Amino acid sequence: MLNYKIYMNKNKKNLKTYNKFYARAVYLGTAQLADMAEKIQSNCSVKKSDVLAVLTELAEVMTSELQESKVVKIAGLGSFKLTLKCVGADSVKEFSPAKNIKKVNIRFCPEAHVDAGSKTRTKALVTGTKMKEYAEYNKIKTASAAGDPNGGVVKP
Repeated sequence: MLNYKIYMNKNKKNLKTYNKFYARAVYLGTAQLADMAEKIQSNCSVKKSDVLAVLTELAEVMTSELQESKVVKIAGLGSFKLTLKCVGADSVKEFSPAKNIKKVNIRFCPEAHVDAGSKTRTKALVTGTKMKEYAEYNKIKTASAAGDPNGGVVKP
């Protein structure tokens, strides 16, 4: 179940979205490599130590492959690639990686499957996700949205 909370957009830069309510995902922790290795061990015949060894090596190999300008594709998961954030140069001659390349980022694109009949696209990892409002954010039934600056949303 993916938890979410409701918030009001207070950013005045976009007046179409200002003072509107949106959902934001709530994260309840971090899944560490060792925890996932434990779960993988319980689902198959491989020991946790073997799973950890493979996953640790996967991270090292992925880093190497990405830094060699390759897209890393993992079946059932998706692809990873490095992207650049740059500022423009007035000419090719004036371009300098040290000056114009500001940041290296990584982009993940989940694997997607297309249903031939309906032509709908479903992404790996998000298919079948169920939503649940985070319990600490409770709506006030008696407050009027017009008189309440939070629109009936209580913040913890």
